[in-house]
Amino acid sequence: MPNNEEISVTVPGRICVFGDKVDLLGKPVIAAAINALMTVKVAKRNDNKISFYSNTLDLNIDFNLDDTSYNYDHPLKYWTAIVNRLKDKITGFSAEVRSDIPIGAGLSSSAAICVSLIKALSILYGLNMNKDEIAELAYVCEHDDLGISCGRMDQYSISYGGVTYIETGDVPKVTELPVESLPIVVGNSKEERKAVVVLNRIRECINQNDPVVLNAFSKIEKIVAEGRDALISKDYKKVGKLMSQQQEQENILQAATDKLNRLCKKAIEAGAFGAKQMGAGGGGCMEAICPGKQNEVKKAIKDAGGEPWVFEIYKHKI
Repeated sequence: MPNNEEISVTVPGRICVFGDKVDLLGKPVIAAAINALMTVKVAKRNDNKISFYSNTLDLNIDFNLDDTSYNYDHPLKYWTAIVNRLKDKITGFSAEVRSDIPIGAGLSSSAAICVSLIKALSILYGLNMNKDEIAELAYVCEHDDLGISCGRMDQYSISYGGVTYIETGDVPKVTELPVESLPIVVGNSKEERKAVVVLNRIRECINQNDPVVLNAFSKIEKIVAEGRDALISKDYKKVGKLMSQQQEQENILQAATDKLNRLCKKAIEAGAFGAKQMGAGGGGCMEAICPGKQNEVKKAIKDAGGEPWVFEIYKHKI
């Protein structure tokens, strides 16, 4: 990487505590940034070349800034979409990413790669973008440019850090909740994830005003509102009850898998107050709130064929 001006930016992955998928309708969600981290280094070049390198994937992509035939058919397509959006404000640069956010597990590695590069370029080129502007551009690149069926939760959660209540409509609003830690164990089902299939089906149901899907979304929206109060008051039994209620709706939405349901059941049997899957569904991760029982729940998830993790809440340094 050229050693001109160079900066490094670190962003977190995220878990969805309540409200998975209702951001497709612009409804509120509650998310938590976690200490599974991604770091991007960006350096200006002396030419008009863009060079991307992923240490995680051992993949390198090069092209010229003035190239109008951008290729969106590779794993770093997110960065290419960002360059296309910012090309009139930047010059040639090289970027390298290292990440310990598990890919394809529903912890939002794709939104992290968008937020990290936008934030880095904003600093490097003096664009002075705030958290909302960074998150919104990340959303536009994913949703509009790449055609990904996503809401705004991931981008805003990662941009802000901490635990956030996010109103995800066309004019998003983020409220940072006074939650410093959560006694949660996350379990990866290690299944082949079919998130795109689930999201596309649910979006089609929304477009057709499917009453089953809309009713489930309405119930999840109420769970989010109650969950906000329970989190702030540290009423973990109530948090657990609400998680399990949301999992009932995930089954109604046909977003759950047998294995995710089994991991949730085993976590509760091991002492968790409640459990739910996270993200789009169709595989991926679940979470269980289990104060004082993390070790027992970790073992139960592992014994049931999952991969358990315990994350800390991540807050950006000021």
